[in-house]
Amino acid sequence: MVYTATSHITTVKEVETFFHHIVFERKVSFHPDNMFEDYVSCERGIPTFTLSECAIYNRLMDESFKVCEKEGVDIYEIGLKELNFENCK
Repeated sequence: MVYTATSHITTVKEVETFFHHIVFERKVSFHPDNMFEDYVSCERGIPTFTLSECAIYNRLMDESFKVCEKEGVDIYEIGLKELNFENCK
């Protein structure tokens, strides 16, 4: 999956897909409250995301919060589900 400046999060399913992308495609153990600029590679000590990606991902996270709030879904539970080590098997 590639997220661009024209990508948007409008459904809970899209929130789940976005979170799955972050964890399994980008290989980031993230928290929904953190800005994407905060993630740095432990191995190389460089930012995990480019400034352009940070702008896109931060906006998509804001949209994710809005969708979850509107639908009465706990965004943190979606994140925990993706980070659950059972999924990594």
